[in-house]
Amino acid sequence: MSAFMNWMIYGATGYTGQRIAREAVKCGLRPILAGRNPQRLASLAQQLDCPTRVFDLSSVERILPNIADCRCVLNCAGPFAETAPSLVSACLRTGCHYLDITGEIDVIESIAARHEEAVCRDVVLIPAVGFDVVPTDALAVHLKKALPEASTLLLAFTSTGSLSPGTARTMWQVIQKGGRIRKNGRLRSVPLAWKSQRIPFPSGRRWAALVPWGDVASAWYSTGIPNIEVYLAMPRSAIAVLKLAQPMISRLASASSGADVEKLIRAILRLPPAGAGNSIDGLRSPNVRLLRHVELWGCVRDSQRRSITGTMITPDGYDFTVAVALGAVQRVLKEEIAPGFATPSQAFGMNFALELPGVTLHIEKSHSRVHREPSCEVTQVVT
Repeated sequence: MSAFMNWMIYGATGYTGQRIAREAVKCGLRPILAGRNPQRLASLAQQLDCPTRVFDLSSVERILPNIADCRCVLNCAGPFAETAPSLVSACLRTGCHYLDITGEIDVIESIAARHEEAVCRDVVLIPAVGFDVVPTDALAVHLKKALPEASTLLLAFTSTGSLSPGTARTMWQVIQKGGRIRKNGRLRSVPLAWKSQRIPFPSGRRWAALVPWGDVASAWYSTGIPNIEVYLAMPRSAIAVLKLAQPMISRLASASSGADVEKLIRAILRLPPAGAGNSIDGLRSPNVRLLRHVELWGCVRDSQRRSITGTMITPDGYDFTVAVALGAVQRVLKEEIAPGFATPSQAFGMNFALELPGVTLHIEKSHSRVHREPSCEVTQVVT
């Protein structure tokens, strides 16, 4: 591969970054493995026969010489609010394309704000090429196509698997900021679990609460729908805990070590305790991951209260991220992607997520009737 086709995984020794690196090598690619830990990078590089670069992201000047010969950087190091700004700036200065697997609203918004700069420098900026956004982005775009006049978008998903340490840290930072929705085209802060509803997932109805998910940003750019809310399935007891715990979250954050973060997230969301299949060891087990899938639901509604619903089923979220992120990198390396900021569906098409094995999508065919049942209505929980 020529120097022009060099590409880098930053955060290559984290759980997701390492899995993407291994899969890339299986596909005949040879990414540059980068991060801050020289010992862990050396060990992984020896296993995969890949080059390494050790550097932190404390300044743009420190990053520049390390990515100067790269066509593309895939950032897998979260929390992305800490890693994306300097890495994006360095990519814009060197002409290197930037991708990441964030699901953080503010990160997506900050990268979108650099669209014009990226166009001028002929650089592609595509955040959120992982599970956190790609499948829901596809669902949102398909729903908008089915109801072009849609003014409201609701999205929801289940989560029964485990959290990698990096994901837990990112989620902890996100929930400290409270809930987020998009109202009349503008981001609005609301309390955690401000609303809840019973969602008709493919496997049955489950309670879900409003969460500050990346689609509140990305779906706005992908669909132009001005009112967006995202829900995560959880027991009603967890919804009550989220509402009650919000005043204490900042104090918990300052008092918690990194090792405690996943336990705190599990306790708040009532996820299964760490153990067989629920720990990081469970995440590493292909047999455990094959038994998991994620269910998504979406609903769009227009001003006449006509609505369309849709559902999607995907494989395990981490497996999905590995496949879709690597697919995004390969597209950027091989295809002419328009410079500037783009969401995954804008860059790669509305069927990008559907190209992966194990992904199914169902969109309701008719939008002629007005829904009166709770399928597209939200109940605000009062405690």
